[in-house]
Amino acid sequence: MMGRADRSVAAARRAVMLDPLDWRSYNRLGLALFYARQYDEAIAAFQHNLALDPDNPNASALLGFAHYNLGKFDSAREACETKPDNWEDQECLALTNRKLGRDVDAEAMLAKIRAATGDGSAYNYAEISAQWGNSNQALGWLETALKLRDSGLADLKVDPLLDPLRKEPRYQAIERALKFPD
Repeated sequence: MMGRADRSVAAARRAVMLDPLDWRSYNRLGLALFYARQYDEAIAAFQHNLALDPDNPNASALLGFAHYNLGKFDSAREACETKPDNWEDQECLALTNRKLGRDVDAEAMLAKIRAATGDGSAYNYAEISAQWGNSNQALGWLETALKLRDSGLADLKVDPLLDPLRKEPRYQAIERALKFPD
């Protein structure tokens, strides 16, 4: 989460080697690879995670986000439709439906998340807004997330969904305010 991708991936690979039947090891490996922008390998790890634990509530969304970041929007949508009541899958569907030109479905999914969580998902709204091309709105949501101490901010330094914002002074001010280690 602090941008040390090589060490993170190595540690996660070691965990998988030490306990190849623990779905959590594959989940962590998938996340490390995802944040390292190694999406093809992340997909393989998340698929292995799902094979070991099909009921894992987050694995389908993580798989969908990896497909999304590769530009495989149909695959992303398919992965995220498996658990449509999970808020992470809903976020994935909001992003994916927009990329597929299904704006009404994307807006409906965002409305569903807002109805369930209110401002409590400020960080996620920032991700959605950034991916939908609304940088000003995304930055506003990040500022709200900072005020609310949204736990999603732990991902800020490495989250690929926020890449469109990284050069923005407001984004950089938020990152400085979080005082992440170098």
